[in-house]
Amino acid sequence: MCLLDCLLRFSLVGKRDLTVIHVNHMIRGADADADEKLVSDYCRARGVECRTVRADIPALAAEHGRSVETEARIVRRAVFKDFGGTVMTAHNKSDRTESVLMHIFRGCGLNGLTGPTECDGYLVRPLIGCTREEINEYIRVYRVPYSDDATNAECDYARNYVRNRILPLIRSRYPGVDDAVSRLGDVAALAAGAEGVEAQADGSATIRIGSLCGNGALALMNAAHLECDYTSEHIGAIVALRSARTGAGVDLPHGYRAERESDCVRVFVRETFADEEHPFALGRTRFRSGRYVDAVYTEERADKRGSIIDLGKLPQGAVIRTRREGDTFVPYGGRRKSLSDWLIDCKVPRYLRLRLLYVAAGSEVLAVIGRATGAALATDENTTNAVRLTAGRDTTDEQA
Repeated sequence: MCLLDCLLRFSLVGKRDLTVIHVNHMIRGADADADEKLVSDYCRARGVECRTVRADIPALAAEHGRSVETEARIVRRAVFKDFGGTVMTAHNKSDRTESVLMHIFRGCGLNGLTGPTECDGYLVRPLIGCTREEINEYIRVYRVPYSDDATNAECDYARNYVRNRILPLIRSRYPGVDDAVSRLGDVAALAAGAEGVEAQADGSATIRIGSLCGNGALALMNAAHLECDYTSEHIGAIVALRSARTGAGVDLPHGYRAERESDCVRVFVRETFADEEHPFALGRTRFRSGRYVDAVYTEERADKRGSIIDLGKLPQGAVIRTRREGDTFVPYGGRRKSLSDWLIDCKVPRYLRLRLLYVAAGSEVLAVIGRATGAALATDENTTNAVRLTAGRDTTDEQA
């Protein structure tokens, strides 16, 4: 609320260019709903667009076998990434101190000493140079409405224990600890940087094989937002992928995995989706995982990603579904082969193959949505009803 008030009060971002995103973790019942209402009402009164997302974090954490803290962070990152723009968060200098100390206690490398920085790809943290006390003073002076999360006073979560029990003792003896840790983080960020690491739009990160070393593995995990709980064994296993075959991999903490690809190593969050199918229909088809497929008429007849089909050629009973064993595919201008072989030939990374959605009739895949249209549905000069297929993932409360 401090960050939002600051942006509006000093006209740092125009209202037309500003969208507020509120994620309700559904952990605190009515209190969480009250927080959501506070933000929504504040934005409505000031003419700012507000998007709210509800995610049952406790249920998702139990389903995926992750801690509530980790699941909440993964969901927030996914929501921010799907937003598609620059995202500002209100992390501050005190947060950075807490993060670095937690990383040290768990056993970290140079990347763990960095903590949250001012700019991390699409994430920007304008208040990272301010302490929590300075933010509280701003709220007092400008009478900014806010809500305290009652769970912040509980020490069950590791961060709360560090914040409420450990740091007060440290600050009583070393009052300049926040500035000192911030300087350490800046130095660590310079020392830990590695060439060849790239954060990808889908939330994963890659590193070129030639750049893969110990520091490179650390930078790779950090770029994929795996920032704690890894060990020297994990780092060594990632480095060993330099000489491994394509597709070889190693499981990492918090549901992450590192895999060797043809010319790089990728770190990503593992995702598995249950078998699911829906009758082909125009409009939006939703899947339980939150993914969806849009099928809309278009005047175009082809595109580079092969996402346009001839509706008149669609066989009766065609469905939109997930991948299955035994699937085959006949690409336009090619011969029939197993879908698995086609994906490999097209160098589709292994981690993406289970995430793709397909138009199919029986075991025959007719279109790989977002990748290719099969010969059976290819458009031509006689096409009268062309349909564009696009896949996505729900991020708004309305969609959810």
